[in-house]
Amino acid sequence: MLVRIVRRLTLEEISKRIESFEKKWGMNFDEFEELFLDKRLDRNMVDNYYEWAGLVHAYRGYMEEGELDYSVEEIRELTSKKLALLTPKRLELLYSLGGQRIESINDLARKTRRDVKNVYQDLQSLSELGFIVFKKMGKRNVVPETLIEEITLLIR
Repeated sequence: MLVRIVRRLTLEEISKRIESFEKKWGMNFDEFEELFLDKRLDRNMVDNYYEWAGLVHAYRGYMEEGELDYSVEEIRELTSKKLALLTPKRLELLYSLGGQRIESINDLARKTRRDVKNVYQDLQSLSELGFIVFKKMGKRNVVPETLIEEITLLIR
C-alpha cells in the first residue's frame, strides 16, 4: 500500500543532503548562490537552488538557535508487514508525541495510561519505520520525538 508521509528531516539527513549537493555541483552553497543570483546558471537549476537553500537555512537555524525545521513529503510503499506496524496504539503514540510536551518514555506512558514496557516496544517499531527518533536529554533521560506531521494512506 502506498503511504504519503510529511515528515521532518533529522540533522543527519539534512547534512547528508547538503553534502550531496556540494558533491554534485563541486562547490559550497554560497558559491552556488552567487552564480545563481548573478544569473550565470541555467533556469532549470531553480528547483535545485531552492531545495539547497532550504536545507542550508534549516542547518544554520539549528546551529544558531537549536531548532531544526525542514519537512519533506514522501510517497512510500509499505509492505503488509510494515503496514501492520501502524497499530491504533502506535498511531495514538504518534498523536500524543505531536500534540504534547513529553519529557521521557515514562512520561509518555503516564500520559497515555499505558505500561512503560509496551510503550517502549511500540516506540521501537515506530523508530524502525523512521517515524520517531530518540533524543538523549541529560545523562539518562531518553525522549521520543516524532518526525511525522502527516500520514495519508493512498488506495489504488
